[in-house]
Amino acid sequence: MINPDCVDALIFDMDGTLWDAVDSYCAIWNATFSSFGVNRTVSREQLVDCMGLTLDVIYSRVAGDAPVVPACDFIPVLVENEKKMMSELGGVAYDGVRGGIEQLSEKYVILLLSNCGEGGLENMARHIGISGFVTECVSFGGTHRQKDENMLYLKRKYNLAGPVYVGDTDSDCRSAHKAGLPFVFASYGFGNCSGADLTVASFDELTEFFLNKKV
Repeated sequence: MINPDCVDALIFDMDGTLWDAVDSYCAIWNATFSSFGVNRTVSREQLVDCMGLTLDVIYSRVAGDAPVVPACDFIPVLVENEKKMMSELGGVAYDGVRGGIEQLSEKYVILLLSNCGEGGLENMARHIGISGFVTECVSFGGTHRQKDENMLYLKRKYNLAGPVYVGDTDSDCRSAHKAGLPFVFASYGFGNCSGADLTVASFDELTEFFLNKKV
């Protein structure tokens, strides 16, 4: 169990934790395949199953063992298309996220950490109106480090004594525990998890817990 009084920072995953932008990602992946002349459609179900993974791993799952376009050619175009298209397409914040982040920022350092491409977290924060409450955004696309390494980077940089990671997949849980951080499982997201230190069924429940309110 997590004691909120021993926590000084909340580090949030993005997809499946703060918002759902899968339909927009599908549009971007499909537009990128089309730009290479490849007749391939990526479905929502395919990408939901890949949430939380790095782009190279997602591409290998989507394109198969013998992709028509090499990953080294496809992924940079995908990243550029995401930068161009996501600011307009965006995603849908889960209920309670905007107000909850604002309240939580009065008590905790708020950090964002995801395996998304560079700039993805910043765009999401602008899109749902939480930029002003976020201290820093760190992504795999920006650092090329795994999640546990990025967690330790943030812990050292801000001299944190009790950071907690919030995500929605079992891989998030493993990364947090590898870095020595407690993990909060957002069960309303895309994945499953059996080893979380705390499970919440909504963002409002998370907010109430960390503000020491009765849940």
